[in-house]
Amino acid sequence: MTVLLWLGVFWTLYGIAGILGIQCIPSKYKNKVWTKRYIRLCGMGWLMIGIPWLLLYAVTFHYNITWAITALLIILFSIPSIIFSIRTEKKYKAKLVEESEK
Repeated sequence: MTVLLWLGVFWTLYGIAGILGIQCIPSKYKNKVWTKRYIRLCGMGWLMIGIPWLLLYAVTFHYNITWAITALLIILFSIPSIIFSIRTEKKYKAKLVEESEK
């Protein structure tokens, strides 16, 4: 279960870096008016997965939870981040297409 801890720490730190504006993004999104906002939203998405995984690690560390229940909880805790990331990516891809049509 230490994988939950390390991934949670990594994603949380990467999310904080994104909120601060330091994150690796695809080159097609760079040098746009909205790039900083996009990076910050990506950072929020990473935080939305990192922090719940850290909490999940704390719960699985203190309680005897089976692997099947842990896997189910991982999936459930990841769904909000996945939905947020898909919506963010869809929104900014549309902006990219809109700008290329001009």
